[in-house]
Amino acid sequence: MYKIQFFKRMETGKKFSRRLRINNKIPAVIYGKKIKTLSIIINNNDIFHMNLQNFCKKKILLTLTNKKNTLLKVKIMDIQYHPFKINKIYHIDFIKI
Repeated sequence: MYKIQFFKRMETGKKFSRRLRINNKIPAVIYGKKIKTLSIIINNNDIFHMNLQNFCKKKILLTLTNKKNTLLKVKIMDIQYHPFKINKIYHIDFIKI
């Protein structure tokens, strides 16, 4: 099981997301049946070396942690890539298990 650290995102929108991507961060969202939708930020270096295509196909579990050591078990539901820079991730959707 992979552990990825996340931070809560207070701002949203195109301009803020663009600034995140310039600083090597990825905007993401966590949703599920019994939780309120949570907007988060993930460091691109934590995800860069994973084979994300296999994660989406096999629905492998990830563990997300924050500074307070809150553990969330999630699956990757969707990954949005840059239109022509294939290894540049724009956004990730997680679903809580």
